Amino acid sequence: MDEVKTLGFDWEFGHEELALEVASYANNGCLYIGLHNKTEEGFEQFGDLTVNLPMSSMIPPEPNEAYIDNFSSKEKLRFIKAHKLGDILPEVGFSGYCTYAKVAFDMERLRDLDPKGVEEYLQRRKEQDAPKKETKPKKRKHEQKER
Repeated sequence: MDEVKTLGFDWEFGHEELALEVASYANNGCLYIGLHNKTEEGFEQFGDLTVNLPMSSMIPPEPNEAYIDNFSSKEKLRFIKAHKLGDILPEVGFSGYCTYAKVAFDMERLRDLDPKGVEEYLQRRKEQDAPKKETKPKKRKHEQKER
């Protein structure tokens, strides 16, 4: 089994070694990135790097874009910059009284950290974004016009 890659995260409570989990939000398929803390017993949920803001904009984010969770957001943005995970965009999202930074993540860099999660996420997005084939209902014999 491949060893899980971790990245250093510094915040007000010290230093953590975190693994990233790439997935999607169930309600809209947008990019989700979770953080897992390496402990002596294995990995445990540390928090979320991203937040789901389905009503923040009329334009859905690109597949590689996501809003950054507001809890310790300054440290999370430093983490993203330090580990070259993506580019911070000028747009922000809104929810209630909070604003959320938007990041265009480097999917190849994320693939290095969670290959299976990125592949599953991209496949779901591909299926979700595929144009739906419209099927016309077949006419019944009694509905067909005679020529």
